[in-house]
Amino acid sequence: MAVMDCKSVSTQIRKGELSNLYYFYGADLVQVDALTKQLIKKATGDNETFALTKFEGKNLDMQELSDAVQMFPMMAPYNCIWVHDLNADQCREEQLKQLLEICSGIGAQTVLIFSITGFDVKDGKKSPTGKNKKLIDAVSGQGIVCEAVQRTFPEIAKSLITGAQRRGCQLGRSAADALVARCMGNTVQLQSELEKLCAHANGGEITETMVQTLVAPSIETTTFALAKAVISMRPAAAMAELDRLFAMRTNRTFIVHAVASAFLDLYRAAVAWRSNHTPEDMKSDFAYRHDFIVKNAFRDCRRIAPERLRACVTVLRDLELKLNSSAADERILLETAIVKMLEIASGRQETAL
Repeated sequence: MAVMDCKSVSTQIRKGELSNLYYFYGADLVQVDALTKQLIKKATGDNETFALTKFEGKNLDMQELSDAVQMFPMMAPYNCIWVHDLNADQCREEQLKQLLEICSGIGAQTVLIFSITGFDVKDGKKSPTGKNKKLIDAVSGQGIVCEAVQRTFPEIAKSLITGAQRRGCQLGRSAADALVARCMGNTVQLQSELEKLCAHANGGEITETMVQTLVAPSIETTTFALAKAVISMRPAAAMAELDRLFAMRTNRTFIVHAVASAFLDLYRAAVAWRSNHTPEDMKSDFAYRHDFIVKNAFRDCRRIAPERLRACVTVLRDLELKLNSSAADERILLETAIVKMLEIASGRQETAL
């Protein structure tokens, strides 16, 4: 039938114009979850106890699914079947063949929903991979496929403002922007933090100060703050951000990768700026999902020459090698690397220019 966006699918469900087969996936897990719940509520007539059968994708028994699909609804408009997190790439060929046959034989009184929130259907690529693509193509041929793409930061901020209003609170645009930035656009985390802030505001206004005080920054935000402190030659601030990373119980390998990623963002921005390229060029060339990261990198990269940023990336590369090949204390190695980068940023340590 069709590949549709989230808004169109939601409108169609609200009107009661249901298909018999759906596949929901995408980077915005909150939207995937919201569409799934909306569809289940509509298909079961808000009577999930009698009309909903849920299967987990891992170790899915195809015969049980086939039997469930053949059932007639009881005290509900449809017999609703929900299959959560089925990774078709893990199915044997015989299982996939049976699954596709099930999808092609859905009765008029059954709604079969596949929703994915636990893994990346695209496996980091531009399109769904392997057997997952075969399943998606089969669903789109006779049902509805919807990819919940990651919304832009302004779109997410707008939805948070609306969400706060529904909870009886006021959230201004500047505070909403600060909240989105603090969570790096993670919609699952944002929903949790919004609930917390609304409870704290108790019907009043959620201020930017509340956001900064009550919302723990994401790991990505903290690592970028660490990188910014280094290029700004603020050693105390850099070590404070490292303390925060350890307080989050962050895996040391992830710390190194995240900090290196932040420096790569800055390096790319510095080279782009010197070559008269725009933030839009950088976002397109390196497939960044968020404008926020690129704009911040362009704003801060001018504090230091690209050669020194490249030297900092080299320090982080050497740090990872040492962490993986020695029994030295990881905190000491990380602090030593930060000191080296501070020296590079200040020009006290020579680089290969």
